[in-house]
Amino acid sequence: MREIGGQPTNPFFSRLSSFLQSLEDWGTFRPGAREAAVVAVLYRREGALYIPFVARRRDLSSHPGQIGLPGGQVRPGESAWEAASREVEEEIGVRAADLVPLGAGPPLYAAVTNYSVVPFVAWLPLDDVRFRPDPGELDAVLEVSLARLLDESAWQDHPQSRFGRSLPIEGAIIWGLTAALLAGILPPISAALAEAGPAASDQPPAP
Repeated sequence: MREIGGQPTNPFFSRLSSFLQSLEDWGTFRPGAREAAVVAVLYRREGALYIPFVARRRDLSSHPGQIGLPGGQVRPGESAWEAASREVEEEIGVRAADLVPLGAGPPLYAAVTNYSVVPFVAWLPLDDVRFRPDPGELDAVLEVSLARLLDESAWQDHPQSRFGRSLPIEGAIIWGLTAALLAGILPPISAALAEAGPAASDQPPAP
């Protein structure tokens, strides 16, 4: 897989970018809402694709113990992508400059917290990915395989439960806003895999 101008030319990533909204034209935040952005960071581990999730510390006053995508609030003067990539660096120790943005999924509004959130998808083209969770905010970084995230049989749907649609992972649960954000970006990822062929996503980067 070669990269031109920072964009991977692997068929899978090229198709995925075409299924996502661009960094500039992804949409708008809900008027009056607090603005936030997160990133689904695709990377390769032993030939398979993964996405990292953050496990928030259980003693935090806001969303204690919850599992989410790395990201956070957009500061004045920042674009949504600038905020998202900055938060990735702060939360899990991945340099913003190492991320190759592929596009954005549909933004969602969380009425309970009054947050309007846009999810980005990015590629991390490093051979040996190591995460450094921020000890002030996180208990851990959970590495979840893309295959598990795309496996519909692994997801649970309990309408009467507070978790609703959810995915158990490593003794934790992906649910709520994070599950809803994934519902907007996993279908494009699946469609890109189907069109490019699963083998395309396993091609190593060119030296």
